Amino acid sequence: MEIEELGKLIKHRRKVLGLTTRDLANLAGMSKTTISQIERGVRNPTFEVLQNIFEYLNLEIKVEVKKRK
Repeated sequence: MEIEELGKLIKHRRKVLGLTTRDLANLAGMSKTTISQIERGVRNPTFEVLQNIFEYLNLEIKVEVKKRK
């Protein structure tokens, strides 16, 4: 998934849950600016940051490993 798509997913899910960027930032223990940058696709979050955000959005990360052709 591209970073822009990921940001859109996070923003959509946050809004579905009725959370503001400040709400999600407070829950996830990060700044409102960080959440906003991730949602806009200008900041590439680490796996740990994604796990933290996804926990509060009730989302699951699935990783698929494939052998190169």
